[in-house]
Amino acid sequence: ADEASNIAFVQQMTRIPSENPPGDTTQLAAFMTGWLNERMLDHRVVAPVPEWPNIVASFEGGSQGKHLILNGHLDVFPGGDATQWSDDPFSGTINDGKLYGRGVIDMKTGTAASFLTYMYLHEIREHLSGKVTLTAVSDEETGGEWGTKYLLENFPDETLGDCVLNGEPSTPQTIRIGEKGPLWIELLVRTAGGHGAYTHVSGNAIKDSAAIIARVESLTEYPVEMPPDVLARVEEAREALDSALGPGATDIVKQVTVNIGLIGGGVKMNVIAADCRTQIDLRAPVGVSSAALLEAFDEILKDFPNATYTIHQATEPSVCTPDHEMIRILQRNASDTRGILPFPTIGIGGTDCRFWRWRDIPAYVYGPTPYNMGAPDEYVTLEDLLGTVRVHVLSAFDYLTGQDN
Repeated sequence: ADEASNIAFVQQMTRIPSENPPGDTTQLAAFMTGWLNERMLDHRVVAPVPEWPNIVASFEGGSQGKHLILNGHLDVFPGGDATQWSDDPFSGTINDGKLYGRGVIDMKTGTAASFLTYMYLHEIREHLSGKVTLTAVSDEETGGEWGTKYLLENFPDETLGDCVLNGEPSTPQTIRIGEKGPLWIELLVRTAGGHGAYTHVSGNAIKDSAAIIARVESLTEYPVEMPPDVLARVEEAREALDSALGPGATDIVKQVTVNIGLIGGGVKMNVIAADCRTQIDLRAPVGVSSAALLEAFDEILKDFPNATYTIHQATEPSVCTPDHEMIRILQRNASDTRGILPFPTIGIGGTDCRFWRWRDIPAYVYGPTPYNMGAPDEYVTLEDLLGTVRVHVLSAFDYLTGQDN
C-alpha cells in the first residue's frame, strides 16, 4: 500500500546532495529528522563534527529480547562531471523503472530501508521482544571516525546491540557476511632531477614509481588462508556473485587486489622528474591481515631507497558467522517476497559493518544491485528498492519475534 510513498521517500533523499568530500550532510540530516518528527519518532542528533551529524533513535518492544541495530549512512560519493550524466546527478529522475541519482545505490536506498523498517516496527512495537536502534551516520565514505566508530565508542549501550542489519548494495542474490580490509598508501619517490637530455646524471622518479607499481602488482598473488567455513560459503555463492557483479567477482573476493588510484610527478617534458606521488589502494581479503600486507609492501621498497610512504588507512578485514539466524531469516523473506534465494558471501567493497564485526557482533548486509555505483547515471531499479525495504522490514520483525523457522 505504501509503494508510491516509499519510492518518493528515496527520491526526496536523492535530490538532497550530501557529497563526501566535503561531507556536509546537514541538509539531508535535517530532512531525515523532519521525517522522524512528522511521525513522532523520538531521536537525537550526535554531531562531534557539526557538518557531519549522526542520527540515533531507539525504542523498546513489548517484552525483553534481542537488540537489533539498523545502520545506514547519509554521505555519498561526489557527483562528478555533471555533463557525463543523462540528467542532473541529483535529479532523482525515474525512467523505465529506474531511479537515478548520485548515492541512490550507495546508500540512500539502504538507509531509507532502515528508516522505514524503524517506522513500521515502531507501529507494532508492543508485539516485539527486545529493542531496535536506528543509526544513520555521516562519515562512512571517509572512514567512520566521526560516524559509526564514534557512536560505538561513546554510546555502546545504545549502539552495540546483538545483531546489525545494513542496506548497502549487496545484490539481491547475496548477503554480505564480511569484507576486505583496505590498506591505502601514498608513495613518494624523490630523485635529484635535472635536464631531460642528461639522463645519466639522475634517476627519474616517475620511472622508479612505475617499477615499484609493477612489483606491487605481484601482491595479487599473496597467499590467502580464508577460514574453511567462510571459504565454503563463498564458493557456494560463486554463481550468484559472478552473475550479479561480473565474471571473476568471486576470485577477487579471495585475493589481494591492487588499484593505482592517482599518480602525479615531474614539472616539464624535458626535465627529469625529481618527485612522483602515487596513491595505492590495496585490499586484504579475509585471512590476510593489513599488517602482513604492509610487511610485503615494505619488502618491495627495500630495493628502492629513494621511496617513502604515508599510510592513509589500514583497516583489517572483517567477517562474522555465516550460520546466524539472521541469514536464514533474510533468505526466507527474500525467497518469499522476491523469489530469490540469496547466498552469504564476502563483499568486495567496505561498509561500517566492520566496526561491529570487530567486536564479535554479527552484522549483515542485504541491499540492491550496484548499478553504476560511483559512476555517471547511478541508479536503483524500483524492484530492488521496494524489495530491499520489504526484506528489511520482514526480517527485522522475524528477528524480534523469534521466527527463525
